[in-house]
Amino acid sequence: MPLSLLAAIPPWAVLSALLGVMHAAAFQLILGQHVRQLPTVVAIGLLASLIGGMLGTMIPPAILAIGDTNLLATAGCAWAAMVIARLFRFC
Repeated sequence: MPLSLLAAIPPWAVLSALLGVMHAAAFQLILGQHVRQLPTVVAIGLLASLIGGMLGTMIPPAILAIGDTNLLATAGCAWAAMVIARLFRFC
């Protein structure tokens, strides 16, 4: 990747993606039934945490924040999406 392309990615997106993968791994560890569900759970957690990170940048600064990344919004969206996906037996 060219350096200019990497500079175009906002820091909140990188941190949100990392947090989404971490929360998806924790969700799979706690509630997972089969290893084959892991890629789906990681994809759902990643996308939901990016959406939560984007929403977190729009709300006022929170108590738990790292830079522009609102940790509560990021984690909340990731966990909510994974629980909803589990309830509808998507993963």
